[in-house]
Amino acid sequence: MSLPSVVDVLNETHLWLLFFRNEFIALPWISIVLITTGLVVLSRFLIKPVSLTGNEPASEQVPLAVSITAGLLLSLFGGILYIILPELIIAFLLMYSSTLLLGIISGAFYYLFSKQDTILKNAISLFAGNFYADSGGKPLLSMWHMLSRQIWEQPQTLIGNALGQILNSFGFISEVVHCGGVTLLLGKIPMANGVAYGSFIMVTTRYSGLNTGIELSDRNSYLMVLIRHELGHNFQSKCSGPLYLFKYGIPSAMNQAWTEQDAEFRSDRFLLATIGIAPAFKSYPKSYKVEKPGMVGYLILMAIVIYGITLGGNSGLIGAYLFFSGIVALLNLGKRPSLLI
Repeated sequence: MSLPSVVDVLNETHLWLLFFRNEFIALPWISIVLITTGLVVLSRFLIKPVSLTGNEPASEQVPLAVSITAGLLLSLFGGILYIILPELIIAFLLMYSSTLLLGIISGAFYYLFSKQDTILKNAISLFAGNFYADSGGKPLLSMWHMLSRQIWEQPQTLIGNALGQILNSFGFISEVVHCGGVTLLLGKIPMANGVAYGSFIMVTTRYSGLNTGIELSDRNSYLMVLIRHELGHNFQSKCSGPLYLFKYGIPSAMNQAWTEQDAEFRSDRFLLATIGIAPAFKSYPKSYKVEKPGMVGYLILMAIVIYGITLGGNSGLIGAYLFFSGIVALLNLGKRPSLLI
């Protein structure tokens, strides 16, 4: 079998670009922009963030212009990705919309029978958390966090939102709190005391009672220490993006000590540097350095995903991603994480 010539490759590329241009123009951009930007802007008004510590004022919402710009950029990215991988985008949208609908319907029924709107409020707050970012006085950084959550930090953002909506629909979530750029789900979390999927952090209140007066400097509170630990996993997600579940998530679920050490170091360092909260953990040495995925890992992931798309479209992409990510998880189940990926 002979390899395609340079002319053949150029011709195929030219035809694909023509197809892409026609599809790009044909997309209903007005609807895409209005819906996406509308959701981002609406979420801004639905979120009432609280402070990480009672000694500091609550975080301010990002400027309206930042939310609008983030919505426009998400619209553009979503439209382009829909042209390339339509089934994948449809699957994501169905997951987001169906779990939100589940929360709203179950919340409405619960309100009709009990006159309590907890589930309904939580469902709306959970969805709004997809577009929540702590401004910290840096609008551009906040916009990056909103974009990162929906682009770079996938699929953990999708999983965290969907799982949170399902747990809330069955009454496991007592309250949803937005603080420090993350969405906290407080309640009786099944089979776990705490777990983080991107910016969605689920923590149990079974040992400490419900406490929405967040005070992370309180190192004697089990709930506060638990939140601080899971906050470190959120930083791992921001750092590793699409490799998070397999670089850190699975090893953490398999009780690999290095993942917990790394999370606690990241959390302590962040809280000390940003709001001066003293460290709460002693699991890491003073000379500790964070464990990051190597650039080689992302290059391999990109190459194998492109190859998978070429062979089998959406199915090939998912298969290639799961195959490579499984290898990443296995390599990181040792006493030390892989220095490569």
